[in-house]
Amino acid sequence: MNIRKLSAADDLAPAIDLLCRFFSEEGFSTEPDTITAHTRQMASLHTCGLFIAEDRGRAIGVATVSLEFGIEYGWSAEMGDLYIDPEYRGRGLSRIMIAAVESFLKERGVAGYQVTVTPHASEHDIARYYSRLGFGSEGRVILYKKLVSSLKN
Repeated sequence: MNIRKLSAADDLAPAIDLLCRFFSEEGFSTEPDTITAHTRQMASLHTCGLFIAEDRGRAIGVATVSLEFGIEYGWSAEMGDLYIDPEYRGRGLSRIMIAAVESFLKERGVAGYQVTVTPHASEHDIARYYSRLGFGSEGRVILYKKLVSSLKN
């Protein structure tokens, strides 16, 4: 098994395929064209990480992380996506992928990072899984406002 960070020069199709499967399974309405465009953009940004896990040339997992800078912590990040092919779940692959994400973040001086647990993921007790990996609530509530952008994807 191999975990690697992808760049814009890499073949992103396997990561895009896994992200499309993830978004579909989670019930998100994000269109595949949007996922494709954003994955390509993410792979080109130095403040983001796009990771893929492969087994004998087959893409079996994907993870994404984005950095941000703020006054309170300096560099921090959010792991936006972590998806493992159902056939490969239960083998510790998500822990290995999280370790790769954390190495990437530590190399960049990131103070800490967060993960968002969606309502669908809550049905599968994902919050408890992340809690066992050291994630915990700070008691903050994250509120979101959708903006309409004039930029094309």
